[in-house]
Amino acid sequence: MSARIFIAGALLLTASAAPAANLITFEEPVVSAMSNSPGAAVPAGARLSTQYLGTLGVSFTSTAGYAAVVDHGFPNLTPSGPNIIGGTNANGGLDYTSPITATFFNPANGTTKATTNFVRVLGDLYGVGSGTVTMSAFDINGALLGSVTDIDNKPLGQGPVLSLSLAGIHYVTFSGTSGTVGFDNFEFNTVRPVGGVPEPAAWAMLLAGFGLAGTALRARRPAQPSHA
Repeated sequence: MSARIFIAGALLLTASAAPAANLITFEEPVVSAMSNSPGAAVPAGARLSTQYLGTLGVSFTSTAGYAAVVDHGFPNLTPSGPNIIGGTNANGGLDYTSPITATFFNPANGTTKATTNFVRVLGDLYGVGSGTVTMSAFDINGALLGSVTDIDNKPLGQGPVLSLSLAGIHYVTFSGTSGTVGFDNFEFNTVRPVGGVPEPAAWAMLLAGFGLAGTALRARRPAQPSHA
């Protein structure tokens, strides 16, 4: 079944087959992984939060204030190795049903909000056919821009891919309902600090707005009397 996509209050951009500017596989040396034990407390080394903030401009969180990096134990069944990420519950335990939030900031200043126009994530690993995975995107004011949902019924190691191409994405949330799906290969286009150079889609909207404003002004301009 194809993914269901909902868009509200934002310009939908054409998705590109080209890879995004940034790819996080969670195999990078800045993170370490815990064993795949749902409910177990996430050790300090596997707590995913700001490890990628100063380089790529993205931070991760879940219910406990951090997500979890997990070695799912099947290195040959996923595109980029065994590490995936899962949510956490209020007690700090690994919980694959808890949502994960990825928020974008200026890498040069981790307190300055930033946005991107494309996010994609892979649902990984087991497809049980009885649940769904969902990703939702929000702007800097917390308004929903759009969401995408897919059925968790893909073959082993080929989980559902969720992607959104929208202007002004400040953060995304993603989660699954079956409790068997973590997430991997988090991709996004280069972030732009809020108040910086507008995204291409924003430029297009601004130019279109200027054109409409000019047309309206010309239409309202009174006719000049003719001279003999």
